[in-house]
Amino acid sequence: MKQVLVVFHLREGSELEAQRLAAADPPFDPAEAGFTRLAVYVTHREAIFVLEGEEPEWSEDELVGDFLQPALRDTLDEWRKLAEVQTWPAHPIFLWEGSTGE
Repeated sequence: MKQVLVVFHLREGSELEAQRLAAADPPFDPAEAGFTRLAVYVTHREAIFVLEGEEPEWSEDELVGDFLQPALRDTLDEWRKLAEVQTWPAHPIFLWEGSTGE
């Protein structure tokens, strides 16, 4: 699996609103968009989205570029009010996984 991180550098005082947005259901179907796993982490200064899939970079680009999804566009606009955004591919330098017991 590959990952893409989307990092929002939160403006001061926006942590609670970021937590509210992060806790909401995504405004798209993650599986239909090509993702196998999504996670959102919120600190006092950042919201970090981890998007996993076979080609998450392409999936993320296509999703953000799809202006036919008004709910997604509205949610992205809400995030942009709270933060600056950067997107880049991430490949683990170190990864440990326990056995599944099989």
